[in-house]
Amino acid sequence: MNNHHPILNILLSKYRSFHNKLSSKIHILLLPEAKSLLNINIDLNFIKKNIFFKSHLEKIYINLCDQCIEMDTKFIYTSYGFEQNRMCEIVKVENNSNYNFVKIIFINMPLEGKYEENISVNYLTNNKNGTFEGKNGTFESKNGTFEGKNGIFEGKNDLTLFFNKNSICREFLYEQLLQFTYSYIIIKGYENCIGKKIVSIVDDTLKLQSNVNEKLFGNSIKIPLIKYTYSYLYNIIWKQLIKNYEKIECKIQEKMYYLRKDISAFLIKFGLGYISIFHVETLSFHIKQIEKCINPIDKIDILDNISKIICEIITCTNEDLKKKKLAIYDINSDSLIAILVASISYGQIQNVVSHSIHLHMYIDNLKVSEKIDKLSFIFTIFHSSIIYLCDMKNV
Repeated sequence: MNNHHPILNILLSKYRSFHNKLSSKIHILLLPEAKSLLNINIDLNFIKKNIFFKSHLEKIYINLCDQCIEMDTKFIYTSYGFEQNRMCEIVKVENNSNYNFVKIIFINMPLEGKYEENISVNYLTNNKNGTFEGKNGTFESKNGTFEGKNGIFEGKNDLTLFFNKNSICREFLYEQLLQFTYSYIIIKGYENCIGKKIVSIVDDTLKLQSNVNEKLFGNSIKIPLIKYTYSYLYNIIWKQLIKNYEKIECKIQEKMYYLRKDISAFLIKFGLGYISIFHVETLSFHIKQIEKCINPIDKIDILDNISKIICEIITCTNEDLKKKKLAIYDINSDSLIAILVASISYGQIQNVVSHSIHLHMYIDNLKVSEKIDKLSFIFTIFHSSIIYLCDMKNV
């Protein structure tokens, strides 16, 4: 059992002091299936309603909000204190005192309130012939690429060779992806937990390599595997990100529309009058390519390309800099942010907050040795541009 279930995750990270007061000899925790918790506010009150202790009556349990349930070996029935009678199926029971609970019981739905039913989840079937099928489409290996409904995933290394030589790794990864699609949701503000889980899946997959194959592939296959995993899970991740940030996205689009009316005036305000609409249009075209990406690694590559274009634009418009090899670090960060804000607004890039969170999920879970200063800097500027749009006064 790990702590990646949304309720357990929030309990341990946000309400640690409350959790420490619980008794591993008394309390039972009920965990509804993660997919049924979409759009539910998991606060302390919600968590308390899922923590029970046994009453003096047989089969009757009381939660920390004085509501009652009746429990047998297969079902849990809501009783006194609940607004409606609900019968929840017991999916699994774990005896796990590590989390200060006598038992952790998994149930198929929340005890009360509205919940998501019949969610279309992503799954895959391993055909063991170089292809695998899921609701995202069929992914087939062709010359080091994987083609699917979301687009084409290109691996720097030959993933087909890796999977063929490491069948145990392949089976393990398929199993983990299947489990992920049925059990994980993205809680607003806790997106990095998903990125952490993806890295964990890939690391555990690589540990299963044979000694011979480990020498052949080493860690060079890690980034392609992470890229592939994000690409496969794209529909699940993206759908929830958009839903979580829908309101703020609408406000940002309004601000983009306003800025787009007079981009030149906005640039002059920041002392960037030498940046022409043609330059902004060029950058906007490249930034908009992010909308087509299904994994954060490709988005990082696009931002890297944009940084080079910005350097070229500033160099060609400044005689003193023409002879110098201008690096992105050499440009004032406020100027960079203003240029990106103008370009993002001009192209009215959709779901910019979700794109930034998607990138955060990947970058924040890189090891120090894996981080590239330049790309981290570029992402910071991109993220700061979005924050600028968020904080900009209503128009």
